[in-house]
Amino acid sequence: MKLITFTIQIFLLLISLSSSWASILPAKARATLEAGNRRFAEGKAIAHGWQKGIVTKTGALGQTPSVAVLTCSDSRTPVELIFDMGVGDLFVCRNAGGFDTPEVNATFEYGVAALGVHTILVLGHTKCGAVTATLEGTPVPGNISILTKALQPGIAKIHEEHKDLSQESKLNHAVEALTRYQMVEVIKNSALLQKAQADNKLQIMGAIYDVDTGLVRFLD
Repeated sequence: MKLITFTIQIFLLLISLSSSWASILPAKARATLEAGNRRFAEGKAIAHGWQKGIVTKTGALGQTPSVAVLTCSDSRTPVELIFDMGVGDLFVCRNAGGFDTPEVNATFEYGVAALGVHTILVLGHTKCGAVTATLEGTPVPGNISILTKALQPGIAKIHEEHKDLSQESKLNHAVEALTRYQMVEVIKNSALLQKAQADNKLQIMGAIYDVDTGLVRFLD
């Protein structure tokens, strides 16, 4: 009986935690994501142990995510796992390289205008294949060139500014440069997001996920 009672208490705690994640205050967005990433990196994640109740809750009441994320489609960057978030907590757009498009921009506009999103996080990651291909400049087949052309403006100065560095170091600089570039692009490409930011209803953040350690480094 004690075990059942304890299990129920944990279940209710996780429901309340997920609810608070979905409605976190703007000032606590970064701290909440950092804390979740620490749990993930330390093997102490809790958000994905009990999802049935959350699924039912969001199915009945709808979604109210506070944080939207633009990141890469790389299979090593599952955002909800990285930040120890659950169903209904994050509003995520992913493509190879993690760059803004009209579709991504419209999605974030919907998140801000209709769902209550107050924070957009642009999340780059180490060892990104799309950024590597763009940095190397070698021809790519099919429609992959659409990706490299989109990423090129964000890393155009890397060869000039870091010509003496190793390829790995150049890649690290390119990933950060691209992340910072996309932080600007996401807002610049939308009058709606610009207004939300000017009205202090939207903040933009950048961070880099290390695929070797599982840790996220936020950009200042």
